[in-house]
Amino acid sequence: MNYIKSLHIEGFKKFTSLNVEFNEHMNILVGENEAGKSTILDAIKTVLNQQYRTADKSVLRDLFNIQKVAEFEAAPSVKTLPRILIEVELTLDPKTKNADYFYGEVYGALKKQDEKFGIRFECKYDEQLGAGMEQSILDGKIPYEYYDLSWKTFAGNPYQMIRRPLQFLAIDTTSSAVAPSFNYYNRTLFTSKYNEQTRAKAKNDFRTKLIEAFDATDLPELGGDRRFGIDTKKVVLETVLSVYEGEIALENRGSGMESLIKTEIALEKSNGLDVILMEEPENHLSFTTLRKMLDGISEKQKDSQIIVATHNSMIASRLNLNNVLWITEAGVKSLSGVDEKVANFFVRADDNGFLQLLLSKKVFLVEGATEFLLLPHFYQQITGKSIEEDGISVISCNGISYKKYLEIAEKTDKKIAVITDNDKEQEKINFANKYNEENTLQHIYMADSTDDWTWEICMYNVNQAVLDKMIKVQAGAEYKYHGESYGAVPGKMLNNKVDVAYQMLTSGTVFEIPQYVKDAIEWLRK
Repeated sequence: MNYIKSLHIEGFKKFTSLNVEFNEHMNILVGENEAGKSTILDAIKTVLNQQYRTADKSVLRDLFNIQKVAEFEAAPSVKTLPRILIEVELTLDPKTKNADYFYGEVYGALKKQDEKFGIRFECKYDEQLGAGMEQSILDGKIPYEYYDLSWKTFAGNPYQMIRRPLQFLAIDTTSSAVAPSFNYYNRTLFTSKYNEQTRAKAKNDFRTKLIEAFDATDLPELGGDRRFGIDTKKVVLETVLSVYEGEIALENRGSGMESLIKTEIALEKSNGLDVILMEEPENHLSFTTLRKMLDGISEKQKDSQIIVATHNSMIASRLNLNNVLWITEAGVKSLSGVDEKVANFFVRADDNGFLQLLLSKKVFLVEGATEFLLLPHFYQQITGKSIEEDGISVISCNGISYKKYLEIAEKTDKKIAVITDNDKEQEKINFANKYNEENTLQHIYMADSTDDWTWEICMYNVNQAVLDKMIKVQAGAEYKYHGESYGAVPGKMLNNKVDVAYQMLTSGTVFEIPQYVKDAIEWLRK
């Protein structure tokens, strides 16, 4: 199959320099807001769709990297003027029509490298066109109107979309400009679905029948041998196309259904699409509809290359963590090294905090809702600051083994403190101690005595007098937990964990905090 193998960017929007290696089939771009997910998709569209080709040169103000602009302003000269280079390396079947047209030298940082298939976009100052502008440049003014935008194949041939080497479609649910979005989608789908002969016949028949339909209206002549007629240059078939489902046009469906139908159409194998870009497909979708979309993507991902930018944990995990490309300040990091069994586990676990873990600077991993409720309160009690102020997240594993999260964390260099129970097992205490000796960025914290076997028991043991007074129990009631008796108040705490935690949180009482929790807080905030 034909697909995008890699992307090289210099001086474009967010990035001074960036290299991205894509997977052959599924690619999931994740990162903080403003990390550059959209910029990567925009760079691909700029090259393959010749985006900005007809735009006014003033658009360059938004395209130039601000650091490169600052460097020019600090030392104005022709040599320091900002420029943009984007190279899209392709994998093409050499037998594909026109494949040789795209085969040649890769530059990257303007240094010739191996010969490959690809397309290069350059935006640079045209010194010949800008002759006489030298003084203006020395005064720190960027001569936008004297920039040249060029699209060439790696063979040095001019690139035009009519000779596009692969079938390509972008689905963007973030755009508020509904009409332009649909027009672009419908035109691209029409081009991808039908060959040139079929399209030409449809356009010719449409033009002929349109004229016939107008003539059939029998409008009276204007006089003097003048009459109304159809200017066929104004009515082009692609501009009036719309996709219908039943009797309803796609653009008249709800936003969520619009996203779903667009995706379903794009994924149809018969469309022959090589590459599909999807920007935040989760927009406007309910949980159920998103599940349906993801099932469709999962089934079809072997037929096309799919590149998805998302903020949604379900998308990132259901489409397999091994396909995640994590965008950071240092570049793009692949999670292909995450153990396959762990990745497959998260495919089946819809309710997980994978993406929150990936996008957080520091993380507390806790076992359940009780710790999730109380830990932020204890953190502020100890530090005088909120968890949010220190850029720390609390993620509840919700029954998922914390070890599966640690497997991901170890591939991402995240600082993580796990707060868990020893469950009366000395082996767990020994494992935690050994793990902490061997790992610098991830530590596991639990009580060091099997008598303090779970969170509630630890809390009771250091706050017995306060909790005996606060928590009301019925006289004579046993409050057994899993068939064992631990005393009335501890028993009620164990059987009503969330309710008791909320009561503690809203009581206004300053509680003594178990030592292992104090240790975890102090270690993580260092």
